[in-house]
Amino acid sequence: MSATAKTFVHPGFTRWEMLALLGLPLIIGGLSVPLWEMTAREWFATGNEAYTHAPLMPLIAGYFIWEWRKELAEMEVAFSRKGVVFFCAAVLLFVVGKIGADRFTLQVAVASLLVGLVWIHLGDAVTKRIIFPLSLLYLMIPIPSIIYRNLSFNLQILSSQLSVGFMQLFALPVHREGNVIDLYYTQLEVAEACSGITSLVSLITVAYIFAYVAQKRFWPRFTLCLSAIPIAVLTNAFRIGGTGMLAHYWSIKAAEGFFHSFAGWIVFIFAFTVLLVENWALSQLFGWQERNQGQSPSA
Repeated sequence: MSATAKTFVHPGFTRWEMLALLGLPLIIGGLSVPLWEMTAREWFATGNEAYTHAPLMPLIAGYFIWEWRKELAEMEVAFSRKGVVFFCAAVLLFVVGKIGADRFTLQVAVASLLVGLVWIHLGDAVTKRIIFPLSLLYLMIPIPSIIYRNLSFNLQILSSQLSVGFMQLFALPVHREGNVIDLYYTQLEVAEACSGITSLVSLITVAYIFAYVAQKRFWPRFTLCLSAIPIAVLTNAFRIGGTGMLAHYWSIKAAEGFFHSFAGWIVFIFAFTVLLVENWALSQLFGWQERNQGQSPSA
């Protein structure tokens, strides 16, 4: 009888500790249902397309883990005390978020609880191998509203400044007041939807996944991810500048019609193309360094 009971106990835990470890996530999961309902509404909020990629993150994470299934099957599964520490920290973070009624803290805590459970049950080696798919869970979490609004406003001003500078290169009669671009006979307002924050969030997410797949070292990956920020900002400014030029040389109706709706996709594809070129350049650079190091005489 006792031998049968022991098979249900994870190595490193007593039976009661195991029950507590399994029961606590269920309780927290039940408490988190309203939180994730709110999060889902934010993902699909009207006019906010910054997080439409969020529901795809678990599928992408699952794809990586499925691709590595043979390698993972050969790795040792072991109890991790580091995972327990991480899990307890996530529980504490959840309590803090609940007391403070802070949505962002709660979302980070719930994602961390899932990571902690994986870490505890699968061990350090397996968790280290699948840390990238697990990290995709954090990309599902929307930016806190106060940061999102401030960032969006600053991007509106920056995009307006850059687009005006771009149009002035072509000698267009243009003047800017805040986020309003005055072409004298018409005005273009760089609203929140045109600030570029949607393309910024989406491009950073794409760059994060692409960098992991395309590069094997930390610094090329870091460079690709970091470069997504100026690429997104500049390409959005070019889009606004192109809209202003279309309004000037053609008509305001043409600028506000199909072009305005479709330009976002064109610009995003162009931004990703820039990432592809940058990835090629980084591969050539680091490959050249490797070849030189390999040819250098040893001491």
